[in-house]
Amino acid sequence: MTHKISTPVPEFNGCVAGVWFVGGEAETDSEGAVAYFERHGYTVEQVGSAPVDGDDQGDGDKQPPAEPKPKPATRAAKGG
Repeated sequence: MTHKISTPVPEFNGCVAGVWFVGGEAETDSEGAVAYFERHGYTVEQVGSAPVDGDDQGDGDKQPPAEPKPKPATRAAKGG
């Protein structure tokens, strides 16, 4: 889920908690960063969310996940 973050200092430009701000605003989907900003007095607004399984309203261009590759067989070493 994406969040819009606004700094307590208007027009701040820089990086805080791994998130780059321009003009006092940034967006992130890092839940850890969001928790940090909430604890430190930043304004946090939800602006988007990831679709839940089966709730995808996209245009159908997604391809199904690839089949996992089989693991190679291994032989146990003979003791001597």
